[in-house]
This record gives sequence, structure tokens and C-alpha cells, in this order.
Amino acid sequence: MRWIFVVIALLPFPGWAIDTPQSIVVPQVVRFANMRLRLTRGARKRVQAKVDQLTRSARSFNQILERTHLFFPIIEKILSDENVPDDFKFQAVHESMLVGHAVSHTQDVGFWQIQKATGLGLRLTIDHLVDERMHLIQSTKAAARFLKIQYQYFDSWLGALLAYNRGRAGAVKLFPSRFRGAKIVRLDDQTDHYIISVIATKLAFEKMAGKKQHAKLRLFVYDQGHHGQRLEDIAMHLKIEAGLLLEHNRWLRTAVVPPHTRCALLVPLLHAHAPMHPVLSLSKPIKNKSLKQKQTAVVPKQKSSQSGHIDYAKYVKSPFPEMKSLQDTRSARLVKANGRLAIVAKKGDTIPCLAKLGGLAIDQFLLINEIKKTHQLIPGTIYYYSPKGSKGGTHYHVVALGEDMWSIAQRYGMRQAALLEKNRMKQVEPLEKGRVLWLRFIRPRKIPVEYHHVDAPF
Repeated sequence: MRWIFVVIALLPFPGWAIDTPQSIVVPQVVRFANMRLRLTRGARKRVQAKVDQLTRSARSFNQILERTHLFFPIIEKILSDENVPDDFKFQAVHESMLVGHAVSHTQDVGFWQIQKATGLGLRLTIDHLVDERMHLIQSTKAAARFLKIQYQYFDSWLGALLAYNRGRAGAVKLFPSRFRGAKIVRLDDQTDHYIISVIATKLAFEKMAGKKQHAKLRLFVYDQGHHGQRLEDIAMHLKIEAGLLLEHNRWLRTAVVPPHTRCALLVPLLHAHAPMHPVLSLSKPIKNKSLKQKQTAVVPKQKSSQSGHIDYAKYVKSPFPEMKSLQDTRSARLVKANGRLAIVAKKGDTIPCLAKLGGLAIDQFLLINEIKKTHQLIPGTIYYYSPKGSKGGTHYHVVALGEDMWSIAQRYGMRQAALLEKNRMKQVEPLEKGRVLWLRFIRPRKIPVEYHHVDAPF
């Protein structure tokens, strides 16, 4: 995640009022992420040079400022929900100037300039249909997850900031141990340039950024009704320019919103537009041959059957997880479960022990398996070393006594969020024995929650 060397200019709308950058003198003490940063004379000189660079051009400054008015409300809410200090919104400004489709010379992409491998590790979807690094909401959530993991390791948001740019290994070499847990930190001539740049970005923009409405637009988040629809038809329905809708949804690499993407649609509306309902309802069905083909592929024929026509009995004693032994030099216990490197926990195992066997840092192991440090390992349960997927290897699962969403997600190598989405569940909830869960496709709205009851316990 490095600075972009290609300058991307977005032309302002006619009539934009130009905000003249204020003359900023860097103070001796700067507050950042609940810390007091004391700047030496040399550090102040470096920060001042960066501030002057950011504010030198009124036109460029104003373009960035307008984007903060549009995007900061969403970024601020996500950071707040994720318990990440609000000051990190200026890191996004530093990374991409809030140009969502920005690509650096090192192939870092999006609002937060995330590399592909890092993004996949943070559970972002990056494929031929979507690139969530360009999605404002999904990329901000991923960046927040990364920062929180690094904060736990360094006991410092400054350490987390450095690790975002340098990686943990690089940050360990550069981050002084005395900074861990410190609320007052001294920055000097040797402080890493990335930290200096983000601090300067905050000082340059904080008094004006996100303080006004965008000159022309406001963003609405649509999270229902857009799946399987063409952007062109959505734009026509909302009476907005198709190009404008596309501009704010560059994460989408196809004309049709994939039926199973978790990405909400960001719809830019003029201030004159009346408020819109958060659920899209197009005035007429879309007639599109390619779309019909996609929908046919997504919904298998057996799903059109109503309750009682699907033989759920064969899913009661499912052969999953699919496992096979590996001849791995790290440990004879490593297996391949659901196509992923994994291990089956035994009595007496600890999280640090299992993480070490697979060559992962503890935080990575926790993130992949969606558990916390306080999690008690469950003997006989699979724990993974590579990110879990978005669907199971079979169509359904019949809930057994004592099972919960996490244990079922682990069994099939699925992310818990994906399992919730497949079953139209907004949050984790207790499961009744016999409930049928969908694993490969989203349960159609017309099919209610079903149960398969058997005489013998399972």
C-alpha cells in the first residue's frame, strides 16, 4: 500500500465554489488517534513541507475536499462501528485522494490502496465480476479489520498505521518498543515518511474536510433489490445518468450486478432528488438474454421445487467436511479440508500452537477462523489456514442438535457472513434442530424456512 505516482484529476462540476486552503502552521503537538504526538523541530519541518505541498494548489485541494464531503459520512460511520479512531479517514485521503478506482504503480487498488493478496486475506472478493477494493464500504471495513489486528499486536494505533504501509515485519523493525501503549509519542527526523505524510494530510484537511454537503451530489446506499439487475436499467429507473452511476460503482466489472454479491450499490443523486426508498423496485422486469442465462445458472432446477419435493434426508448425515491427509513437512496433522489447508483440533491444543503448526501469525489464524483470542478450541473441529469460501460443497445442511452458525460454517469451509447471506439472515441467531440451511445459493424469497424432522436423533 504505497503512494500513487499517477495523478488522477476529477474535473469539478460547473459552479463549484472554490475553498481557498488556509495557511497552516504545524504545531509542536498534534493529536492523532487519542495520542499526543510531540514533534521535534526536524519532524515539524518535514510535516510542514508535506502540508504546503497538499495546500499549494487551490484547485487540487478543492477537488479532494469535495470528495471528502461526499465520502466521509460513510467512512466515518464505518470507522465508528469498527471502533477505529476517526483520524484514520485521513489515511484514505493520503492513500488515494479518495479516488475509488485509483491504481498505483505497485498495483495497489481502490480507496485504501489494497494489494490483491492482502485484500483476499481480508475476505474481500476480487474476481472477474467484482473488485471490492474499489467499493467504498467493503474496502473501508477491510482496512479497519487490518488496522485493528495490527493495533492488537503493537498496542499502538501508530504501529498499526506503520504496519499498513510496511507490513508487520517491516513495522517491527522500524517501530520503537517504547511506543507500545504510549499515549505521548515523540516524532523526530527519523520517523517513517508514511507516518509524517498521514499526519500532514490530517493537518491540511481536518478543519474543512467533510464539513459541508457535496456541491452537487449525495450518496444513497442500496443494499436490496439491485442484485441481478443491469446498471443501465437501475439508472433509468432512478432517472439518473448511467455514466454517473457507473462512476460510483467501479467495483463492478460487468453490466449486471451479480446475484450473490454482498456489495451495496452506491447511488449518487442530485440534492434536488426526493429521498429514495432503500429497497429498489424497478417499474418493469428486465428483459435481457444474458441476464436470464445468469439467473438460470444461479438457481438450480431443484430449487424451484416446493417444500416436500426435495429429499433432505440425504443431507442429514452429510459426508462433509471433505478431508484428506497431507504429507506436509510442517506437521503430520495438517490436512486438506474442503480444499483448504486445515487441522483438526485435539484436546490440549492451544491457539498459538495451532497457528504455529500452519506457519501463521496468531492474528491471521484468528481472522481466518472468525474467532477471538478467548475462543476455546473444540476437539474434533476443523480450523483453517487459508481464507474460507463463500459457498459450501453441497446444497443443503440439516441442523443437528447443538450446532450453531459458526460450527456449520467451519464444517463446510464457509465464511459465517456468507452462510448468513445464503439463508437471508441479518445476524447470527440460535438454530433449531432440523432446520434446513442453504449452502450454495441464496434461498429464494418465495421459499420459506424449512425443517426436516427425523425420528431418530442426529
